[in-house]
Amino acid sequence: MTKKRLISFFLSFLFIFLSSSSAFAASAGGADDPLISKSYIDNTYPGLVLTDPLQALTDSMTALKYKLSQAAQTKGSGVSSVTAMPGGAISLSAGSGFVLMFGSVKLVSNSGTVLDLTDGTVVALGATLTAGHRYLAAEATSAAVSVVTAAKISVFGSVTVSGGTAPTFSDVTEDKWFYSDVCYAVQKGLINGRSAAIYAPDDYLSIAEAIKLAACMHQLYQSGSVSLTNDATLWYKSYLDYATANSIVTKTYSNYDLKISRSEFVAIFYAALPSSEYTQKNTVNDNKIPDLKITATNATQVYTFYRAGILTGSDAYGTFYPNNNIKRSEVAAILTRMFESDARKSITLQ
Repeated sequence: MTKKRLISFFLSFLFIFLSSSSAFAASAGGADDPLISKSYIDNTYPGLVLTDPLQALTDSMTALKYKLSQAAQTKGSGVSSVTAMPGGAISLSAGSGFVLMFGSVKLVSNSGTVLDLTDGTVVALGATLTAGHRYLAAEATSAAVSVVTAAKISVFGSVTVSGGTAPTFSDVTEDKWFYSDVCYAVQKGLINGRSAAIYAPDDYLSIAEAIKLAACMHQLYQSGSVSLTNDATLWYKSYLDYATANSIVTKTYSNYDLKISRSEFVAIFYAALPSSEYTQKNTVNDNKIPDLKITATNATQVYTFYRAGILTGSDAYGTFYPNNNIKRSEVAAILTRMFESDARKSITLQ
């Protein structure tokens, strides 16, 4: 029994000695220590993980602050207002810029840096600019901005606005909410005035007029131009025949001179372009348009237009008024948003 105890004691002593020797061989708290201390991690790894990214961020912020400090020195003298038309361009040189008062424009080329002074960021190439913001071409910069819809800008420095002509309608002036949309739709050939001087924004659209616009829009989209003209006997027959042949209109109306409802208008216009043109950008849940259930007539098309940003409703709640008639001013806005994705609006109905 005594011999067994001695053997057991010797083996225990040997195990402790070997374990201690192994532990002493590793530096306490080092990377080769199997029991790495919290203090070692706290003191070592944050530096390894954060040093380089933080330095890069610091360098970027320093450069941006320098550009903004130079921009802050830009004088406000010589500011003037200009209206740029769809299809035109705004050219900027170093130290010049503008405030976008309304309309849609996009940065299409630049050598150097274009700054959004309102929120202190660099404008990315291809970005659509924000109304109400002030933009500046920084040092050693030249840039070109394309005009999507009619845009009013207050310019300073060396800024050139070229291309595009404004319509001469006496009832479509810059203070009207629909000014940009009418300019775009007329220049694209999507809609005409009642005459060379009158657009008639408050007139309601008839069924026949809606069919004509949808037919012309379909032909412009498919072939790049519009060749349809009024019929010699019944002015809208050529458009109706085209719309019927291309499944834009799939039913017969008892009176084509009647004013069209907003719901029926959307159904006809929806069929004028392929569904691929209605990419969703907004969250609009079923049955969340206050006055239009998803099971209602033409509701699928209406909800698609809301989700694509073509429609946003007539108030802050997104109310649609499906049975009301639609004005020519509203038609111009819808035509513009259907053809120009950058002009589409944001809305959330959940």
